[in-house]
Amino acid sequence: MLKYIIQFIIGLIILLPTTHAQTNKTYIAGNIKTTDEKPATHVSIILKNTHFKTFTKSDGKFKMEVPAGEYIMIIHSIAIKTKEIPVKVLANMENNLTDIVVEETAVKLDEVVVTAQLAPQSLQNSIYKVRVINSEEIEHKAASNVQNLLNTEIGVRISNDLALGESDFEIMGMSGNNVKVLIDGIPVVDRLDKKQSLNQIDINTIERVEIVEGPMSVMYGSDALAGVINIITKKGNNGKKLSLGAKVQEETMGSEYDFFTNAGQHIQNINATYTFDNDLFTTINFSHNGFGGWQGNMSGRQKEWPSKEQYLAGINLGLKKVNYDVLYKFDYLNENILRKGDIPLNRKALDIEFLANRFTHQLQGNWQADDKLGFAFSGSYQDYQRDKRSTVVDFTTGRKMLSTSEGAQDESEYSIWFGRLTNTWQILNNLTVQPGLEYQYNQGAGDKIDSGNNSISNAAVFLSAEYSPLDWLNLRPGLRTSFNSKYDAPPVIPSINLKAKLNSTMDIRLSYAQGFRAPTLQELYYTFYHTNGGGFWIRGNPNLEAEKSNSYIGSLSWQAISNEKMILMATLSGFYNNFQDRIQMVNSVTESSTQTYYNSGKYKTTGFTLENMLAWQKLKLSLNFSYVGRYNTLYDDEKYAAQEQTQFRFSPEVSLSATYDFAKWLTANLFYKFTGARQEYQVYNDELVLGGLSSYNWADISVSSHLGSYFLISAGIKNLFDITRVDSNISETGGGHGTSTTGSSLIGCNRSFFIGISYNFEQ
Repeated sequence: MLKYIIQFIIGLIILLPTTHAQTNKTYIAGNIKTTDEKPATHVSIILKNTHFKTFTKSDGKFKMEVPAGEYIMIIHSIAIKTKEIPVKVLANMENNLTDIVVEETAVKLDEVVVTAQLAPQSLQNSIYKVRVINSEEIEHKAASNVQNLLNTEIGVRISNDLALGESDFEIMGMSGNNVKVLIDGIPVVDRLDKKQSLNQIDINTIERVEIVEGPMSVMYGSDALAGVINIITKKGNNGKKLSLGAKVQEETMGSEYDFFTNAGQHIQNINATYTFDNDLFTTINFSHNGFGGWQGNMSGRQKEWPSKEQYLAGINLGLKKVNYDVLYKFDYLNENILRKGDIPLNRKALDIEFLANRFTHQLQGNWQADDKLGFAFSGSYQDYQRDKRSTVVDFTTGRKMLSTSEGAQDESEYSIWFGRLTNTWQILNNLTVQPGLEYQYNQGAGDKIDSGNNSISNAAVFLSAEYSPLDWLNLRPGLRTSFNSKYDAPPVIPSINLKAKLNSTMDIRLSYAQGFRAPTLQELYYTFYHTNGGGFWIRGNPNLEAEKSNSYIGSLSWQAISNEKMILMATLSGFYNNFQDRIQMVNSVTESSTQTYYNSGKYKTTGFTLENMLAWQKLKLSLNFSYVGRYNTLYDDEKYAAQEQTQFRFSPEVSLSATYDFAKWLTANLFYKFTGARQEYQVYNDELVLGGLSSYNWADISVSSHLGSYFLISAGIKNLFDITRVDSNISETGGGHGTSTTGSSLIGCNRSFFIGISYNFEQ
C-alpha cells in the first residue's frame, strides 16, 4: 500500500507548475555554454585561492555570493577543458558576466575531489590517485544500491553472505575489513567485519563516490589499510529557491516479477529542497526499496536470495554564508530481511528475520577566517540496532511462535560518537599545513557481547602538510599518533606522498605509508555458539593488538593525445603491501571445540593496474586491466616446503566502460567486467591443493533519454551473461587426479531488465 501512496505523491509532484523566482541579493552570476551553444551543466565554478565554489544548473547558469574584490575564476568539469578568467566584483550590486564559452571534452581530468585533500582539488592535481564515480555514471548505471555501483569497478571484488543478506568486498586483494567506508568524511558503524552499511545507504542521495587506494591511516585512522571509499551525498543548497524530485524504477529478477506482489525490485524516491531568503536551506528525502527475493534452485517457500524491504528517510538543515557554512543531517533506515523456510512433513516451517534500524546524526561546519586560514569540523552520532527473530509457523493450526532453539533469537546494538577538527593554514605560498584532532567512542551491547556491554574509545592527533619546493614537485608528509582505551595503538603512523610533473603530458606519483587496523569490539568481546559444522564456540580475545602494514604505491600518468578531436590517457600503477600481526580466527589452544582470534598471521599483496581513457567525438571509453597477487599463507610452512608452490597467487581482471551519445537526447552505456579465477593453496586430505573460484564475465547495458528539461527515462539489462553461480573447485597438485568441484558461490539473480523514470523541477 505504501508503495502506491508514494507513487501517487510522485504523480502530484510531476504536475507542479514550472515558474521561476527572482532574487535581489548581491551575487556574481553568469551563463556558461559550450561551443555548439548548449548549456554547460554541472560545471564547477571556483574562485582561485579561496573557498568559494558553486556549480552551474541544468540551464548553464550559476550564481554565488562573494565579497567585493578581484579574483581568478576557474571553470572546469568532467565535460569541458579548464578555463581561467579574471573577475572584478563590485560591492553592493549583482555582477553579471556575459556568456562564457567553454570547449567540451570527455576526459575526467578536472573533476574536483575532496577525500584526503587539504582543500577541494582537481583530480589531475591531487597528490593521491583518486578514482571517482560521478553523478553521471550513477545515473547511467541505474544502480539500486552501492554494491551495484561498485560491481564493475576495476580492483573491486564483491562477495555475498546470503544467510545474513549482506555483502562484502575487497580492494587491492584486501578484504572490506581493511577498507574505511565514509559518508561525507565520517566513518560508518558496521556489524562484525562486514560492510553491510554499503547497501543501507540511499543511492538517490549520492552525488559521487571517491575511492582512494592505499593506506590512509594518517588521515582517517584505523581500518584504512587498503584505502578509503568516501560517499559524498547531495547537500541540497543548489542556488535555487525550490527543487523537487521524484523517481520510480522497476526491475525484474530473472523471470521473477510482479508489480503487485513485490516480486522483483521496486524503487521509489521523492525529495525536495527549499532555500529561505536568509541563506538557510532544508532538504527532505524519502525512499522505498522493495526486493521480493530470488528463488533460484530452491523450492516451495525457500529462496536463495532472501527478500528485503527498506525504508530510508533523511533531512538536511543548513546555513551557508560568505565565509562560513554549517549543516545538520539526519538519516534513518528501517530494513527487514526475511528468509522463509520450506514446509516439512510436520507442517512447521522456520522463518528467520533480520531487522535493522540505523539512526545517523551529522553536524558539519567550515569557517574561512581569511584567505590563508580555515577550520573544519565534523561530528556524528550513529546508532545501529540489528535483531534476529526466528519464528515457527504452524501451517496446520495457523499459529506463529518464537523459536526457543539455541541462537534463534538475538539482539545487538552498536553506536559511535565521532568528532574531527582540522585547521588548514597556508604558511607560505608553497607550504600549507593541516593539524587535526579526532575522537571516536564505539559501544556494543547484545546477547553475544561479553558482560552484555563493552566499549572502546580512541583519540588521535595528526599533522599533514603540502610543500612544493619546485613548480613541478609536490610533497605530502604526514604523521598520526593514537591513544586507545583497550590496546596499545601504534605510537606513530607515518606517510609520505610525492607528485612530480615530468613534462607537459606525464605525471608520476609515489608513496610510502604505514597503516593499522584496530581490533573490533566483536573480535575483542564476541562470544556465542556457532551451530554450523557440528557446532563450536567462538570467543573474542581482549588481548589482541592492532594489525600493521607497510605499503608502497607508485603510478605514472600519460596524456598521450590531446587535441580538438581526440584525448587519450593512460595510467600505470603498482603496489606492494606487507601486513603483520594479522588478526585471524584459529582453534583455541586452551579450550576444545572453540575458535578464537589471535595476532598470528602475516599477509602480502602485490600487483599492478593499467587504466586507459579515450574521448573521441561522441564516444567515451575506459578500458582497464589489473593483475593482483595474494600471499600464499602455506608458502613458509616447513611441512609443505618440499612441494612446488609460489609465494603469490595472481588473478586478472578486465573492465570496460563505454558511453555513446547517439543524439542530443539519447545516450547508450555498456559496463563490462571479467573477473579472473582466484585460487589459493589449501590442505585437502592432508595434501597441498589449489582451490578457489572460477572466472566469470559480467555486463550491464542501458540507454537513457532526457525528455525536455525535467524528465529522464532509463532502461536496460543487468547481468547480460545470465550469471548466477561461480564454481568453487579443488585442483590437486599431484597424482594426476584432475579437478573436483566442491561447491559454488552465488553471484547474481539471472538476467534482469529494468525501466525507470525520474523527474527534477527547479525554480
